[in-house]
Amino acid sequence: MSQKNAIALKQSESAREHWVDDIKILACILVVLGHFFQSMTEAGIMRTTPFYQWFIQCIYLFHVPLFFICSGYLYQRSGTNHSFRSWLVNINKKALALGIPYIIFSSATWIMKTVFSGSVNHTAGDSYLGTIFLTPLSPYWYLYGLFFIFLFTPVFCDRKWAVIGLSAAICCKLLSFAFSSGIAAVSYVLSYEIWFVIGMCLHVSGLLKTVNGRKARITGILAAIAFVLLHLGAFFCQIHHPVIDFALGITACMAVILLIGFSGRNSQNKVLNAMAQYTMPVFLMHTMFAAPVRILLLKLGIHSPIIHVAAGLFISFAGPVMAAELMRHIKWLDFCIYPTKYIGRNKGMKSGKA
Repeated sequence: MSQKNAIALKQSESAREHWVDDIKILACILVVLGHFFQSMTEAGIMRTTPFYQWFIQCIYLFHVPLFFICSGYLYQRSGTNHSFRSWLVNINKKALALGIPYIIFSSATWIMKTVFSGSVNHTAGDSYLGTIFLTPLSPYWYLYGLFFIFLFTPVFCDRKWAVIGLSAAICCKLLSFAFSSGIAAVSYVLSYEIWFVIGMCLHVSGLLKTVNGRKARITGILAAIAFVLLHLGAFFCQIHHPVIDFALGITACMAVILLIGFSGRNSQNKVLNAMAQYTMPVFLMHTMFAAPVRILLLKLGIHSPIIHVAAGLFISFAGPVMAAELMRHIKWLDFCIYPTKYIGRNKGMKSGKA
């Protein structure tokens, strides 16, 4: 690596806000756990216990919203979408960065669910084109919904526009409470725009740079305790309402951001930084590794929950990491995950850095 590239990398590292990476790591782990344990119960390998039901309901209130908050924060931080031309450039970039992995991994999952429909928990359920354009598969619906949010959300010029944007996002959320749209893209924008805009407003406000760290951590601990107690109460009283769920989600996200954002990690941590590099591969490929292992163990007559959990969780994380390392050395495979490394880049392509 040249001295110039080394200096640029060092500057990029110093400017990086590690709390965003740390939150993405936590959200990714929770997404994997949620999908994995649901697959275990649906396959009849694990029993559906009250703790399991509480845990799944709990994490689904905030793990995907955390992803949207981080995306909104980084989008506002880029601050490059103030004109129609810059908006067009950004949309083109997002169409590549989100669209290509979405289509490739959705296609692979659709094929697997169609060919092995007798072995998987959920079949594709729709035609190929219908799945890609109208009814995205889990977990790839996040990429699908995020693109449409990018499509309709401009970067805020100042705090006044942030207030306007937040007001519009609240209206979208209220509309999502009032009616359910049959169009997936509309539903995702109405439901998740608020989380994306919260991330944008978090950057505009400069909250993480102005609030006292000790007070923030104490507030985060109190918010986390309040979330757990309130959710336990709602769970055991069987109270289910989208407004209550949203309020609980806000509380949980606030707790996570305050605790991780003020954790004091302002410098490089090799373990966490290494984990942050694999959040995208793990998100994209964890189900593609876990499902075949589960099916293989069942075919071999192995029904022990302990073996299934140990093997399944290991491969859910290790499989994508090993695949990503292999793909990194083969450009056309690496392109499937990080297309913008190879499109619209010149000399930067050779470095292999996003």
